[in-house]
Amino acid sequence: MSSLTPEFLARLRFDANHAATLRALGEYRGKQELFFRQAPEVLKDLRQIAVVESSESSNRLEGVTVPARDARCI
Repeated sequence: MSSLTPEFLARLRFDANHAATLRALGEYRGKQELFFRQAPEVLKDLRQIAVVESSESSNRLEGVTVPARDARCI
């Protein structure tokens, strides 16, 4: 993989915006880990909602409509 060669890495240059973005990503990653540990039930509920909504959308694309309460029972 050429992106990991010392020559390629030596040519990389980051401006202030890149550095700020990388710093923010690291900060958000830390917050994400903390949220995973402190509120797993919230994440489980959000995942369930996402699965139901995704299923409903997929069904709609295929012309199938199922009431939301029926989809949650599956």
